[in-house]
Amino acid sequence: MRVPMRLPLLDTPAAPMPAPAGFDTGPRSIKAVRMLRISVTDRCNYRCLYCMPEAGVAWLPKDDILSFEEIADIVRSAVEVHGIRHFKLTGGEATVRYGFVDLVGQLAAIPGVDDLSLTTNGQLLEHLAQPLREAGLHRITVSLDSLQPDRFRRITRTGDLAAVLRGLDRAEDVGFHALKVNCVTMRGTNDDEAPAFAALTLARRLTVRFIEYMPLGDSALTAPTLLRVDASEVGPAGGCGAQDRGQGAFIPEAEVRAAIERELGPLVPVPRDTEAGVGPAVPYRLAVGDPVGRVAFISAMSAPFCATCNRLRLTANGQLRSCLFEGGEVDLRPILRGTADPTADRRRAIADAMTRCVHLKPDVHSRHGNEQMSRVGG
Repeated sequence: MRVPMRLPLLDTPAAPMPAPAGFDTGPRSIKAVRMLRISVTDRCNYRCLYCMPEAGVAWLPKDDILSFEEIADIVRSAVEVHGIRHFKLTGGEATVRYGFVDLVGQLAAIPGVDDLSLTTNGQLLEHLAQPLREAGLHRITVSLDSLQPDRFRRITRTGDLAAVLRGLDRAEDVGFHALKVNCVTMRGTNDDEAPAFAALTLARRLTVRFIEYMPLGDSALTAPTLLRVDASEVGPAGGCGAQDRGQGAFIPEAEVRAAIERELGPLVPVPRDTEAGVGPAVPYRLAVGDPVGRVAFISAMSAPFCATCNRLRLTANGQLRSCLFEGGEVDLRPILRGTADPTADRRRAIADAMTRCVHLKPDVHSRHGNEQMSRVGG
């Protein structure tokens, strides 16, 4: 029998982080929402250990996926009614959706979209960076959990590290200057690589963000412990091993910071308002070596930041979600597909659904999310 791991989140709840400027209305007010994360597909060309269960997941039916026009209508509603200006495109892997560059162009052309960014695994970025830049994309974040080719392949099941690194280079070459790298830290998997990731910021204008593992859907941390990723865990393209990592897998931010500082010297805080975007990452820089980049931490498990949450999420099949972990869902498809209302009325109905959804935000998220990361988009 598998026993769910007890993470530190609710066993010893962290005190809520103080609300920064602009959050005086609280996270359940639509006025506090500054970002809409949009999953454009649940499909992916990777099969990462921490994203999907051992047997894989069933892809959503094509007819359930929102069209480009429906996504654009949601964005217009967010801009025109609520004044939301920041939008993040995710997946699955967003770049595998057919016509993705065209979607970027459509959204970038909407008046009021001031910040349109993408989170990608980077596998196709070498070839897409220039078209995405020309289409109007502002920023790119690349998910990258190992700098060792063999280990990277084992974690992703299908990924090619060299291609991802070429994609990062290409993105920088074509003018994406606020590049970010996301690394999910996992004990026994990549826990020895934090200093190497941080060292990238010495010579590259990157923000390397260390993200605590978040158990979602069937990919929960469970006992018994499996501490090492080895060749036997490499599954077929149609499925993957869940991140069945055990109690020893979770690494709190403090431990990652200590590992970096032992090898590279102190980390010093950086003003948050100098970092691109409106996300929850807390930025630092290395004090030694005259770095041009930054290191940041997203610590949803050891230091929940629910009190300052400023985002809503849209799944690929039209579910507005109030929280990455919890449900709190409002289905937009009946509004988008089930009425003959004039455009203005439909957009007002979409905006009202956003207001209802934000009211469903939890005080503090649970220790285990109820949906796969591949469907929510992070």
